[in-house]
This record gives sequence, structure tokens and C-alpha cells, in this order.
Amino acid sequence: MKRTTLRAAGISALAAVAIGIAAPAASAATSAPVRTVAAVQSADVQQPTGSVSLPTAGNTTAPAAGGPSNGEAGQENAGRLIKAAWEAIKKAGLAKKAYEAAKGGMGSFMAWFNGLSDWNPVKWAIRAVPSWAIQELITYILNHYTG
Repeated sequence: MKRTTLRAAGISALAAVAIGIAAPAASAATSAPVRTVAAVQSADVQQPTGSVSLPTAGNTTAPAAGGPSNGEAGQENAGRLIKAAWEAIKKAGLAKKAYEAAKGGMGSFMAWFNGLSDWNPVKWAIRAVPSWAIQELITYILNHYTG
């Protein structure tokens, strides 16, 4: 056997062992749902019988001052994904086709998107955009295409 064949076989075996060890360790580290259930059960035990406190507008907790709320952080992240998807579309040379599809609206754009190959990196970049932000991606394409 050649030395390169043995080297490739050794690297493959090493990768298989590493993946075999890392995968079970990663899946074993998720125990958050158990703690959540235990916290809810202990909260039910500590409340006196017959009194239920429901959150009202006066006693809800506000987000920390200066920090974004969850909705704002999700929108900011979606904005980054939209820009990254547009850059991927331009880099692949599909800007004109995406613009033509976007002019037709959501249905036309989704038909163009679904027509892309599953191996196309543009399809994966668009899949990274949340489904609720696809219309924003279409608007972004219509506003930023320079022809």
C-alpha cells in the first residue's frame, strides 16, 4: 500500500472516532426542560391554596433599560440575514433573476426560489431568512437592485 492511502485511511478513522465521541456528548448536555418542570412544580407547591396571581399590565416586568427586547433582537438578526442573502444572490450572479421574480410578488419569488437546486448556496442563504421576513427580503431586493 502507498503511504498516501494509509494516511487517508488514518485520517478517516480519526474523524469517525471524533464524531462518534462528540455527538453523544453534545446531545447529553441538554437538560433544561427537566429544570423548568421542577421549577413550575415547586412554584405550585409554595402558593397558598385558592389564590392565583395573574400578571396584569401593572405588574409585568419590563426589559432592561438600554437593551433590546426579544422582538427587536430578532428583527435586527433578520436584517443581517436579509443583507447576507442579498449579497449571496449578487455574488452568484442571480440578482437580475431574483429582481424579476421579486417584481411578481411573493408567489413569483417563491416559485423562483423553489426552482433553485438544493445544492445552490443561494437557496441556503434564503432559507436562513425567517419565513416571516421573506416579504422584507423581496422589498430589499426591489429597493437595492441597480441593474
